[in-house]
Amino acid sequence: MRIAMFLAAAVTLSAPVAAKSNQLAEAKQETTAKPSSEKKICRTIAATGSRMGDRVCLTKEQWKKVDEESAG
Repeated sequence: MRIAMFLAAAVTLSAPVAAKSNQLAEAKQETTAKPSSEKKICRTIAATGSRMGDRVCLTKEQWKKVDEESAG
């Protein structure tokens, strides 16, 4: 009985890990498939009501547009 419960728990717990590893593999393929012509610049944006900020990564040109929109 204990062996059956252990096997059921092992199968249940391994499914999310397998799904996560598949997602990581797909993300790695996407990043290696696209040649990066411009380097991404990451900034942490302050979130109201939270100590943690949101991390946003954009190219230099995209950040320039964002800065122009927020200034104007």
